[in-house]
Amino acid sequence: MNDAGEKAKPFNWAKFQQNMGYSDREMEEFKADPRRRKAAEALGQANRKTIVAEVVASHGCAAGFKCGDTIEVSAAGVVKSSNVCIYAVAPMTIHAAMAHDRIAEGLDPDGMWFNRFSCQDAGFCNGSWGQVSFKVNVK
Repeated sequence: MNDAGEKAKPFNWAKFQQNMGYSDREMEEFKADPRRRKAAEALGQANRKTIVAEVVASHGCAAGFKCGDTIEVSAAGVVKSSNVCIYAVAPMTIHAAMAHDRIAEGLDPDGMWFNRFSCQDAGFCNGSWGQVSFKVNVK
């Protein structure tokens, strides 16, 4: 069952193989690894979950992010927002990975305890430009 209570479709390994460009030998090896297999089989659900990073503090942001602005990526790591800053998206990769892992383990992806981060700019007070802090929710 998926989160909507519907029976989940079987994972389409042929489509996955084609998308990844894996040889038959590589697919055999991939599918034999329980960790990789579980993560791949959770892709559909991960693609339906959105990691929303909301700005909770901003000072000196060259990209213009203000409190309340958001950046969105799927739990599978696909950027959904059009207004992004590479220095803010880079630290979001850990949240996408954590959400995907929690989904694969049957856990609530919004239950991650590590749900706050800052962009990679060190901030004006540290000799750089600015800094933006975010709070993460998974929807």
